[in-house]
Amino acid sequence: MEASNVTIPGKTSVRDNQRTTSEGTLKPMGLGVSLLFFGIPSAVLTLSIYDLMQSFHRHGMSDFLNFYLTLVFPLGLLLVAALVAYKLEGCEFTWTQIADRFRFHKMTKKDWIYTIVLFVASIACYGALQSTAKWLIQFKWFAPPEFLIPAVDPRLEHNLAPSVFMGIPLKGQWWIAGFYFIALLFNIFGEEFWWRGYIFPRQELAFKKWTWVVHGLLWTLFHVFWKWNLIALLPGCLMLSYVIYVRKNTWIGIITHMLFNSFPLAGLIIGIIG
Repeated sequence: MEASNVTIPGKTSVRDNQRTTSEGTLKPMGLGVSLLFFGIPSAVLTLSIYDLMQSFHRHGMSDFLNFYLTLVFPLGLLLVAALVAYKLEGCEFTWTQIADRFRFHKMTKKDWIYTIVLFVASIACYGALQSTAKWLIQFKWFAPPEFLIPAVDPRLEHNLAPSVFMGIPLKGQWWIAGFYFIALLFNIFGEEFWWRGYIFPRQELAFKKWTWVVHGLLWTLFHVFWKWNLIALLPGCLMLSYVIYVRKNTWIGIITHMLFNSFPLAGLIIGIIG
């Protein structure tokens, strides 16, 4: 007997190598399309950092504005791309349907356990491998561009609690923390909506149990604009992809990614307090 293709809101069913959600039918995303969907954002950010950032700096633009135009804005475009792709699938902009398609499920106790373990393991691996960036920049191909915003330049020593941020004294400047938090939101929600929310479910239809490996490797390579960081980023990218494959809940990616990227914000707040 052939099972009928019944759709229940918030659930998914698989039939004929496609997944049907309450919004529509997802198509598998094979390697070719995956390379395209990871490669284009990577190319945009690489162009932005290695061309626009250099040009803006030469023309005297402040590091603060340069940071937002060349790093924050492109990452925000990932969120726009995810929502446009979602709409092109024929979906409606209701929270129920968005949550279903992008896998924003209620966090369970087991989800929280996975999130905590993932965060701790990611920090441990990144910390243990961070010295590889200093080693890699010795090689020409891995060398950073001529100019980088000081806050992300691997050639500089970074204070965990700086007193100056992008040329601006921090003490009492709470607006800087506000702007950085906005940048963090664009970064996290842009990436997670696009990578884990939109792309991952489609890749599962093509790569099955190997999805987390393919996705993790491609997400690592997406960061080629930080090529000196690729070794340090690889374990965390693979671990997050594996947990998303097991739990199928994008909130885990958002929470872990947000916590991981919030260390500089914590340092800024310490500097602002003085």
